[in-house]
Amino acid sequence: MSLYGSGRKEGIVAVLLIAILVLVVQVIGGLQSLGMSVQLPDAAYGAMVPSLAGLSFYRFLRAQGRSRYAAFLTGVAYALSPWMLTVAMAPREQLAAALAPLALEAVTQCDRPSQRRTWLPWAGPCVAAPFLAGGAWIAWFTAALAGGLLLRTAVCGDRDDRTPRAPGIAAATFLGAVSVLSLASIDPLAPWLGAATPVTFTVMLAHHGGVGIDVASVLRIPGPCLLLFAVLGILRRQRHTSIGIWASIAAAGALPTVLSILVPAHDWQSAFWHDESLPAVAWWLFLLGVAVLSAAGLDDFLDLPLRRRTALPWLLAFVVAAAPMIPTFGSNTPRIEWPLTATFLLLTILLPLWRRMGILRFKNVLAVTTVVALAVPALQVLPPIGVVVAAAPVGETAIVFGPEDTFETPRWPYAGGALVLLASSLWSLFAMWRSITARPAPKSAKAAITKKARPAHRS
Repeated sequence: MSLYGSGRKEGIVAVLLIAILVLVVQVIGGLQSLGMSVQLPDAAYGAMVPSLAGLSFYRFLRAQGRSRYAAFLTGVAYALSPWMLTVAMAPREQLAAALAPLALEAVTQCDRPSQRRTWLPWAGPCVAAPFLAGGAWIAWFTAALAGGLLLRTAVCGDRDDRTPRAPGIAAATFLGAVSVLSLASIDPLAPWLGAATPVTFTVMLAHHGGVGIDVASVLRIPGPCLLLFAVLGILRRQRHTSIGIWASIAAAGALPTVLSILVPAHDWQSAFWHDESLPAVAWWLFLLGVAVLSAAGLDDFLDLPLRRRTALPWLLAFVVAAAPMIPTFGSNTPRIEWPLTATFLLLTILLPLWRRMGILRFKNVLAVTTVVALAVPALQVLPPIGVVVAAAPVGETAIVFGPEDTFETPRWPYAGGALVLLASSLWSLFAMWRSITARPAPKSAKAAITKKARPAHRS
C-alpha cells in the first residue's frame, strides 16, 4: 500500500488501514483492562464510531486538497484522539463528531467550480447528517460552520459563469435548514443512543481551586502530534489554508470552559456557557481547528522543506525549553504525562533528519513514529477511562444524559425529510442532464477511429 499515489485503490486501502489501526488499539486497550477475556466483537463495536470519524475526516482533508499522506496521518490522529475516545461515554456527541467532517466536506466541495454541480444538490442532507445523533451540540456547531463556509463561497468563492452560484447556494441552504429541523425533531437513532440511566461524562480540564487550567489536559485533546505539525505550519506561514480562520475556530472551542471558570454561575445564571454539556463538547472545535492546521502544515513542510529554514530551529528551541516542564508545571497528574514530553521531543528531533534519510524514507519513518505516538495516549484513556478522566476533570463540567422524552413526535419532520430527498434527487438529475447536453458527444467515435483518410495526391 502506498500513501503517495493518487489512485482510488490507494485511497480505499488508506481508509481501511485507518479502521484497522483503530480496531487494533481498541483490542489492546481491552486486553490491558480485561485481561484475555476481551471479545473481538466488543472491540469492533467500540472501534466503529472512531473508525467512521477517521474515514470522514480523511475525506474532508482530501476535499481540501491535502495529500493522501497528510490526510491519512491526520485521520488516524482524529480517530485516536483522547477526546474522541473518552467522549464515547456520550454516544450522541461522539457520533455527531464522527459525521461532522462529512458535512464540512460537502460545503468544501461546493467551493470548487468543478465539483459544485455534483455536490450542491446534496449539500443540505450532508450538513444535516450529524443530526442523526439528535440535537447534539456538535451537530449545531457543524451546521453553523457549514453555513459560514457556504456564505464565504457565495461572497468570495471562485467565480464560475456556467453555474449561477447565489440561487444554488440559497436553495442548498434552505434544503439544509429543512433537513436539520427534520432530523433534530425525529431523532432517528434514539433507541440506540438513548441511555436508560443517567450517564456522566467529564472532560479533561480542571481549575486549581480558582482560575486556572490543566495545561497538559488541554494538550491531550488534539494530541502532541497534531499540535506540533500545526505549530510548524504556523511558523512557516503555510500556504495551503487560512491560519486565521481555523485558529479562531480552535480558540472558540476553549471559550465556554474559560468563561465558566471566570464567570461563576451565581454571577450570571442565564449565560449559555453554564450549560452542563456545552463546555465539555465545545472542545471538539479545538480538535477540529488544530487538525486542519496540522494537515496543512505537514503538507507545506513535505512539499518545500527548505522554505523558511528558521522555523525548525525555533520549534526545536521552544520544545526543548517547554516540553520537560509539562509534567511538573502544567499537569495535575504528572505520572501519566510522559507521552506528551517524549512525543514532542522525538518528533522535533526527527524533522530535521529528512535530508540525511531522503524524503521517501523520512516519510515512512515519520508515519510509523506518528502512529505509535498516537496509540500511546489513546491506550491511556481506553477502557479504564475513569483513571484519566478522574485525574483531569474539567472545571467539574459534566454532561448528564437521562432517559429520553416520551412525547409523541409530530409527523411534519418525516414529510420535510422526504421532500428534501426528492428535491435533491431531482436537482441532481437536472444538473446531470445539463452537464451531458453541454458537452455533446462526437457523432461516431468508432467510425472516426476506423475510417482511413485518403492518401495525399502528389501534383
